Amino acid sequence: MVFGRWQELVGSSLAACCQPVAVRDGVLVVAITDPAWATELRFLAPSILRRVEELAGRPVASRLEVRVRRPEGPR
Repeated sequence: MVFGRWQELVGSSLAACCQPVAVRDGVLVVAITDPAWATELRFLAPSILRRVEELAGRPVASRLEVRVRRPEGPR
């Protein structure tokens, strides 16, 4: 549910630069390309987790972990 409805959960602007990569042991892991957006995502974590729970109809994760990953390309 989180992966298929990510844009709906976080909005198109945020979804354009981040994506969920895993849900493990109550932690939603999200990869993001820009450190500035990472700060925003961390700030929004409580509301994102509430939205995930609302859409899923049950708790999915109790914590959101943000990992900054630069896009791969030529060096």
